[in-house]
Amino acid sequence: MFTGIISDVGRIASSTKLDQGVRFRIDTVYDPAGIDIGASIACSGVCLTVTERGTDADGPWFAVDVSGETIARTVPGMWKEGRPLNLERALKIGDE
Repeated sequence: MFTGIISDVGRIASSTKLDQGVRFRIDTVYDPAGIDIGASIACSGVCLTVTERGTDADGPWFAVDVSGETIARTVPGMWKEGRPLNLERALKIGDE
């Protein structure tokens, strides 16, 4: 479940084509140590699952795999490198 409150505006840093979709690396201010692999993060309203996370010279980031169907059903141009994304973390048990 999500609150509808955007907690960061991330940026699509890179994309890698997969057999059935695309892996996007998203730059963020979120601390990677606080992002679990398998966590749900809504990216401009699309609920996605974190597949990788880390920090490099550009700062913290996480990666998500997006299916071709999801790309086809969202706003045209939404998945271009450099594009900003509204990020929203999922609620945890006990959160208000």
